[in-house]
Amino acid sequence: GIFVQWLRNTFLGWLLGVVLTIIAILAVDAIGVQGTQFLIGAGMGMGVGYVQARTVRRLFGESGRWLWVTVLGMALPFVVFDLTRILGAKLGYSLPLCVAAGGVLVGALQRGILRLHSERANWWIPASVVGWLLAAGTVVLNDRYLQEVLRRNLPGVLGALIYLGVILSGGLALGAVTGGALRWMLRTQSS
Repeated sequence: GIFVQWLRNTFLGWLLGVVLTIIAILAVDAIGVQGTQFLIGAGMGMGVGYVQARTVRRLFGESGRWLWVTVLGMALPFVVFDLTRILGAKLGYSLPLCVAAGGVLVGALQRGILRLHSERANWWIPASVVGWLLAAGTVVLNDRYLQEVLRRNLPGVLGALIYLGVILSGGLALGAVTGGALRWMLRTQSS
């Protein structure tokens, strides 16, 4: 059903987003630009938005805007952070804050597409925020808690695979939350 399609495609989009983000960061670092965060939002938005758009196309017959509102919504908070840092503000970087703001923007922009198909489309915004935050939480979990444990107890390939597996589970979290919300939103209003 729709939930399984959405879950699968969101996971695949998350995987693609991780790959795109790594490639973009390596490319930008190679030319000497370091510390930019917008590539995280843009890469993850591009991967997730691109693959989710395939499901949106099957459901609603159009998907062109889905990709771009996902990229824009997720990248913008990271761009704002980068610009404030460039302008001299001494803000500490917060992945959860950038992702929460991105989740609100992505949800609001995607809601504009979903409202044509569901009277419950307003619920997409909180579902988006929760889904994106849970997904980003896998990165925070790894960086704050697991990285040192894995390095000490499971060095090498096995530790790296566990680390990557935890991050990739973020796609399942995002897909489960937003897929459940989408399935509920598209149920007939009489049920």
